[in-house]
Amino acid sequence: MIWDKINILYTGLSGNDSALQSLVNLKKVNFIHFPTIEIEEAKLSREEREKIAGADNYDFIIFTSSNAVKYFLQNYKNNFAKLNCKTKIVAIGKKTATVLIENSIDVDLIPSNSSSESLNELLTEKLMSAKSVLIPGSRLSKAELFNALEMKGAMVDFIVVYENEIPKNNSKNEIENILKTNFNLFVFTSPSTFFNFVSIFNIDNVESFFTNKVIAAIGPVTKEAIEKENLSVNIMPSEYNLNSLTTEIKNYYKLN
Repeated sequence: MIWDKINILYTGLSGNDSALQSLVNLKKVNFIHFPTIEIEEAKLSREEREKIAGADNYDFIIFTSSNAVKYFLQNYKNNFAKLNCKTKIVAIGKKTATVLIENSIDVDLIPSNSSSESLNELLTEKLMSAKSVLIPGSRLSKAELFNALEMKGAMVDFIVVYENEIPKNNSKNEIENILKTNFNLFVFTSPSTFFNFVSIFNIDNVESFFTNKVIAAIGPVTKEAIEKENLSVNIMPSEYNLNSLTTEIKNYYKLN
């Protein structure tokens, strides 16, 4: 298939991520970044702050994202060496692991990819039974992981350290310009980016809006959320990160 200029709308947090640049800089691509999500630090209760301060008493800490690491570290005031002694650190995703290592926190376990299936295979019932687990994360990441670990006999404390919010500063002109543009591809990096997009643009008929449009999802969780709206996801990488997603987009449009 031969394409003219390809209009791509990217809804993730940062359009300047190095993983995107090989796509952004292509002459055949008109890359528009319109973030439909922003991250805000959550307000912690005294009990939650105390649990984070005593994080080195847990058997496991599971970090679900680099933002989970960031906001955990803002509240954990102890020596990181304590974490490295007793507590096993689980990082979901290479980016999360990198941020931990950059902050002198050793990573013990990394699932093969970011899917719930891989995490389930890694954190077996034998490994987790009767173990204490701390999960700092966003409110949106709680239920599935929390429930799966409790079913394996783990004692889980989930603390919301950051919130995924709809951006407050999207201008009317920006929104109108997006609606006027005939986008070929919509890129979603989380279920929140998709649902917030629908909310921001007041889309009543989702199927009609995305008719004849290509949709890219960063991984199976995002793909599943989109498909529940009776939409088809055309592009999803086998490894759930921006580098792989960028490569898959370029392959789809034969931009290599």
